[in-house]
Amino acid sequence: MAAVTVWATVVSLTTTPAPAAPGHRTLSTESAAFDPAALAPPSPELADLPLVSIELARVPVSSPAFDRAADAYAEISNAQAATRDARLGIDRTRTTARADIRRLEATSVAALARIEGLTQRLDDVEGAVRDLAVQAFLSGGNTARVSEALTSETPSIHEADQRAVLGQLSMDVLLTERDAYQQRINDARRRADDASTALADASAAGRDARSDRPDAVRAEVDAGARVAVERVTYEQARVLATVEGVEFPLVALDAYYRAATTEAAASPGCGVEWWGVAGIAKVEGRHGTYGGATLSHNGDTSRPIIGIQLNGSNATAVISDTDGGAFDGDAAYDRAVGPMQFIPSTWRAYEADGNEDGVMSPFNMYDATLAAANYLCASSSGLSADSGLRAAYFSYNHSLAYVDNVLGYARGYERRIDVPRSRHSSASG
Repeated sequence: MAAVTVWATVVSLTTTPAPAAPGHRTLSTESAAFDPAALAPPSPELADLPLVSIELARVPVSSPAFDRAADAYAEISNAQAATRDARLGIDRTRTTARADIRRLEATSVAALARIEGLTQRLDDVEGAVRDLAVQAFLSGGNTARVSEALTSETPSIHEADQRAVLGQLSMDVLLTERDAYQQRINDARRRADDASTALADASAAGRDARSDRPDAVRAEVDAGARVAVERVTYEQARVLATVEGVEFPLVALDAYYRAATTEAAASPGCGVEWWGVAGIAKVEGRHGTYGGATLSHNGDTSRPIIGIQLNGSNATAVISDTDGGAFDGDAAYDRAVGPMQFIPSTWRAYEADGNEDGVMSPFNMYDATLAAANYLCASSSGLSADSGLRAAYFSYNHSLAYVDNVLGYARGYERRIDVPRSRHSSASG
């Protein structure tokens, strides 16, 4: 490490970059119980919900805790779907019952009206039948005379008998018509009776649905509340799970991606990508795990990562205290702090709020990586190309071995996992 270095690393520079798989990985979600990308975005109002960049929704992760959380979330989601289906079924029953009631009431009214009209016609026909029967009785009903009247060449002699014959024919027509009206009335009555029975069934179904709906709604609401709790647990487990193909969790990848995205918007000519930041994070603080530290779902390290005293020993520069021990706990000499190993004075110059929680802390991965991206872009440009990266990395730590090490890791990460390019980023050089 050069004596004029502004940064200090806590990781040996003798490590070699991890071997890179050829080409980009194909994304899959086989490790999860379902496809996380198929989930609706969670409500940001859920307490303690980690909000990972939507561009990383299809990045596969794995860990025992995540697998358990995914299974639990799938189970409660299925239960919620069942309650929703039950409530929707009740609503469909109510809608169908209302439509059936309207239709059956109309059918019943039409059938009763038809019965009334047909009954009136039947009464008229039966009145005519009675009149003809009276006339036939008064004429004596002599069959021989009727036959003679029909065949006589002098019909005027037997006019009364001819009228009797015509009356008998009219009677046949009336009787046929009466039977037809009676049949129509019977059919209409059957339709009215069927409509009445169906109307009673539809009304009962509607009443049952109205009675069942409050319990169904409560069950759906309760299931929704349980889903919300499990969703937070699931999302927290997911961001802490390891990204498949690399050795760091999704929360670290999100921090790198956000830092590159934010910096690309602020400095379009910089060209820094997530993997360029990840390479430094690997060497400087092992992605926030140096010394047994772990990352929380909001990017905080479980314990402060603090480097050795910069007192000139161990090939370090001599940097007297600049922060009164506020960050590194050392009032005599400075120490590099956080997962990206900032000298306190350098942190003050480039500090950032990467997760937008209102706090800027060198011990938070989101804040530290955005500050590192700021530093890299202030040091060089065209950071999607090796030449630009080398210049920026050398400014970060004046050691060619360091530069080679970081660049090897960075390019390895680029090849091993497939992540969308940072928004607003320029094309690779």
